[in-house]
Amino acid sequence: MVDLEPIDTLNDIIEPESGIPVVKLGLLKVEKSEKLRVIYTPPSPFVPPILVIKVAVEIASKVPNAEVIVDRYFLGKEITERVKRLGYRGQI
Repeated sequence: MVDLEPIDTLNDIIEPESGIPVVKLGLLKVEKSEKLRVIYTPPSPFVPPILVIKVAVEIASKVPNAEVIVDRYFLGKEITERVKRLGYRGQI
């Protein structure tokens, strides 16, 4: 069973193009095995990369112990790697 606390901390992250929280849009998935993972799927493949980066960085800052993964996006691997390299531990 997945602890929903990480999702609760992400309720105030807004999807920039729609103005609706990413949680309400169902754009996040939380997985917990050996490490907590938050998977973000942008609402469209046409979302500008800067907006996808913004959401990924916000997720990383809210849940610093989680691995943030951008899924089903043409620059998903690159954005995921860059956010991981930033090494957020509660610092932005």
